Amino acid sequence: MVKTKKQQVEKLTIKEYWEKHAPQIWYSDKEPLSIEWFNEIEYKRYNLYLECFNEMFEYEYHYKEKVLEIGCGIGTDLVRFAKNGALCSAIDLTEFAIETTKKHFELKNLKYEDLLVADAEDLPFNDNTFDLVISFGVIHHTPDIQKCVNEIYRVLKPEGSAIILIYSRGWKHYFKRVFIHGILLGGLIRYGYSRLINRQTEVHGNSPLTYVHKKREVKKLFNIFGELKIYRKRMGEYFDYAPWKSRKLPRWLTNIVYLFTLEKVFGELFIIKAIKSDRKQRISLFKSFLKP
Repeated sequence: MVKTKKQQVEKLTIKEYWEKHAPQIWYSDKEPLSIEWFNEIEYKRYNLYLECFNEMFEYEYHYKEKVLEIGCGIGTDLVRFAKNGALCSAIDLTEFAIETTKKHFELKNLKYEDLLVADAEDLPFNDNTFDLVISFGVIHHTPDIQKCVNEIYRVLKPEGSAIILIYSRGWKHYFKRVFIHGILLGGLIRYGYSRLINRQTEVHGNSPLTYVHKKREVKKLFNIFGELKIYRKRMGEYFDYAPWKSRKLPRWLTNIVYLFTLEKVFGELFIIKAIKSDRKQRISLFKSFLKP
């Protein structure tokens, strides 16, 4: 499908933003692109800011499988899959991300299959190619998320799986973005809802496009998949937005949150695990046989 002029301008704006504001780079003040820089970012990602990744993302369990990452950033997650023997490929909208990920693999003496500058809505791969597709905090920044999900489904092998992270309307959304910035500070009146969310969802602010989802919207997006599990994670122990990005919530408070499983209600991330199968069709067929 040929993109309209508006769509082309919007995608170009998104690309320019992420060329300048690559994710994770604010985790470290060490020399950019040095091994020390990559190592510190990796440590903080999995041990400070996003510990739930260790539990949810199956880094160790895809040995010799073909893995595609959509939106590789600086390659932190893809490198972890590669360390565990996965056959890794990735796309990203930005040249910075692809060149940085190549450097990351090179410094850690790891191999990759394809690292390409490409659009998540139009993946440059054949049908039924990958065992696993991952994307952590990316597709909620693309204009046509449904098209992206359909592309993920297309390039997966039958019975292949996808692990996708997108933003949910958790406590941070309603308290920080909507209540404080939207109501108390007047952002809803000045900018409207969509622009307000764009301004407040990223570390550097003023994202060109960010969607924040409800669970029913996630179910609809991934309805094409045969099997689907949706988890809500991360209360955000760290205030990961400047200038509070190093301030951590008191441990007693986070213990209370997790004790009462409030994360399942107020967590700011949806983690989607989906399998490309014909389970729905099999169930439908089975039910038809049971009808008198």
